Amino acid sequence: MVFICPWLCFLKMKHAQYISFFLLLFSCEKPKFDIQNLNNEIVVLGHGGMGISHPYPMNSFESISKCLNTRAQGVEIDVQMTKDSILVAYHDSDLSSDTNKSGRISDLYWDEVKDAKYKEFPYLNYSILSLEQLFLNIENIHDHKFIFDCKWDVHSLSDSSAYINSFVAALSEMVERFEIHDKVYFESKNSDFLLKVQYNNPNYKLFIYSLSFEDGLNKAIDMGLYGISISTQNITKEQISLAHSHYLFVSIWNVNSNQYNITAINKNPDFIQSDRIFHLLDLLH
Repeated sequence: MVFICPWLCFLKMKHAQYISFFLLLFSCEKPKFDIQNLNNEIVVLGHGGMGISHPYPMNSFESISKCLNTRAQGVEIDVQMTKDSILVAYHDSDLSSDTNKSGRISDLYWDEVKDAKYKEFPYLNYSILSLEQLFLNIENIHDHKFIFDCKWDVHSLSDSSAYINSFVAALSEMVERFEIHDKVYFESKNSDFLLKVQYNNPNYKLFIYSLSFEDGLNKAIDMGLYGISISTQNITKEQISLAHSHYLFVSIWNVNSNQYNITAINKNPDFIQSDRIFHLLDLLH
């Protein structure tokens, strides 16, 4: 299929031969893809909403809601938990990296976190978001998919086992409350966390977040997980095919350019967490 670059639509020319010439010269061919995966389609997810380098900060309500109002099937959200078991959408290990507050979310109470605002231009008017605030304000919540990237600094905890138990309980309560059992996926680097989620909720879909394909594959098989979550730079098309042969779904991220969108599609993953949502959607639809 051939589509015409939008600016050509504004050209007004008198002679048909000139129109034909410019159409031939400047028309852009849309890539064709042969998608073969466990979904029979690629599920398009926004990375933290609309992704990096967007006018809205990642994990903000504005970024997530804008993504959900595109044709994307859903979003990936970074999830941490406060000392009093409030789930918070935030990426970095310390608030000081992006906000006017400081400290690890796991060491703070929600009252100490809730007024944190992003400190870098152009994000100055945006605040830290709890998952409860997010889900209370999403319309048609059951029309969307959500990947929760569950994270914390395990070395900062005096009792990581107790923290994991509280984290899993808070997530389970959130899923039950909003009835999103079949719409949510969990990913984590921490095997103990995934095993605890699996024990409490055997039907939840769990990804091992891995920096190495071989390590991720072995853990996913041994633990009976749903799949592997990995940077697109750390996995090949052949490795994804190998994961599929073990009935493991693959979600890839670090897809932060138009070229990476194309490369990612050609690897046949089941999920793409993209920072270039509109371009990816245009390629696939």
